[in-house]
Amino acid sequence: MLYKVLLLSAVFLPIISGAIILFLKLKNEKLRNAVTFSVAIINLVLVIGAMIGGYNETFVLYDTGFALKISFGIDGMTRFFGLIVSVLWPFSLLYAFEYMEGEKNKNSFFAFFMMTLGSVLGVAFSGDLFTMYVFYELITLFTFPLVMHERSKEAIDAGRKYLVYMLGGAGFALMGMIVLLNISDTVSFASGGFLSGAVSLYGDLIPIIFLVMFLGFGVKAAIMPFGKWLIYAAVAPTPVTALLHAVAVVKAGAFACIRLIYYSFGTDALKGTYAQYAAMGFCILTILYGSYMAVRMPHIKKRLAYSTISNLSYVVFGACIMTPMGLYGSLSHFLVHALTKIALFFCIGAVMHVTGKTLISEIGGLGRKMKVIFLCFTVCSICLIGIPPFSGFLSKFNIIEAAIEEGSIASFVGAGAIIVSAVLTAIYLMTIVVKAYFPENDIVSDGVADAHDPGIRMKTPIVLFSCMIFILGLLWGQIEGFLIF
Repeated sequence: MLYKVLLLSAVFLPIISGAIILFLKLKNEKLRNAVTFSVAIINLVLVIGAMIGGYNETFVLYDTGFALKISFGIDGMTRFFGLIVSVLWPFSLLYAFEYMEGEKNKNSFFAFFMMTLGSVLGVAFSGDLFTMYVFYELITLFTFPLVMHERSKEAIDAGRKYLVYMLGGAGFALMGMIVLLNISDTVSFASGGFLSGAVSLYGDLIPIIFLVMFLGFGVKAAIMPFGKWLIYAAVAPTPVTALLHAVAVVKAGAFACIRLIYYSFGTDALKGTYAQYAAMGFCILTILYGSYMAVRMPHIKKRLAYSTISNLSYVVFGACIMTPMGLYGSLSHFLVHALTKIALFFCIGAVMHVTGKTLISEIGGLGRKMKVIFLCFTVCSICLIGIPPFSGFLSKFNIIEAAIEEGSIASFVGAGAIIVSAVLTAIYLMTIVVKAYFPENDIVSDGVADAHDPGIRMKTPIVLFSCMIFILGLLWGQIEGFLIF
């Protein structure tokens, strides 16, 4: 019983606290910051407590009586995703406190920031497909105002496009789920899927339903051609962008795709079908497209956005291999990318906060002025490129190994795409590093001479995540059990 209370508190406490902040319109900034940070820390404790008390248990909170219910549970995937979200969120808040100083509409910013935390944990703790869908769409509802936070014409336009993409994906996912509710007695997550009884009766229909739902949930995972929203959303404040890319939206999309493959349809119903190879094809194209566009993009933040588009498809491609090793590789890169990309965005956010620079051509010499920031950026870049002994090498190697082991043509093409993408990653990230440390003709860019590292609240998460990324590679064997379940 206790774990149920802890779990529900972890999901609903941030949503309620965010609503309170929004409607009370707190003018005392220190009080608001203290409340939001305290809630995030309490939430971490609640999540850990729930995981200790209720592993592999599911309970129904509300039953409509029409095969639709709101249920929650804890399994290996919940532990994995829920813990990542709960650990990274307080540090994101700490960074945001300094970054948002001097900004307008801070009450609404932190209110929706906290409500997003609850909705993401709702996705993580969902015990069935319908519950996950409900919280999945709440993420859209709560992040939409964050994308439009600046209320500029560009931000409003980005918000509209964001909403169109998200609602389109929701429509596809909903269509598939309606069909599933008519061919299956349950949509509760189960290892191996819940469609075992329906495969023999609806074998020809199941791959079609899967592809429709895969593309629907794949919108949030930035699967092309439905991932352009991530570039538009770069207009949001950096703390929001970092969460969109590293913790909340895109990771919820990848998580939903994994739930769909391994806990809903089941690999037995999908493996070897045209649906599997079509899904892998979308991922391969996205991996190459995202990396290619990142190389071409002169805007630093948008370059990292295209990088996310590419790297999220590593995660989904690994899941689409549909083997235990494929899932292991997928979760490996899920974890590595979460830590690496949030740190990279925080570094670039610090540059924008201190100097106002947004283009690569404008950062010449900044590495010598913002020493801590660019040291961390370099460490994270090396990790994401995949250079040993960093964890980025291990996560990519795991996916490639799984693809070769699986043996299909699509898997081999995917492994080749990841290798090509790794080379392009080196180009689009090290270009920034080289420009920052070694400006052309040793002439620093305008406005760089007086640049400096940001304050302690912004530096602390960046340094901490950079250290975690390095340590993760050294201690990979010790955390392997966290990824295998």
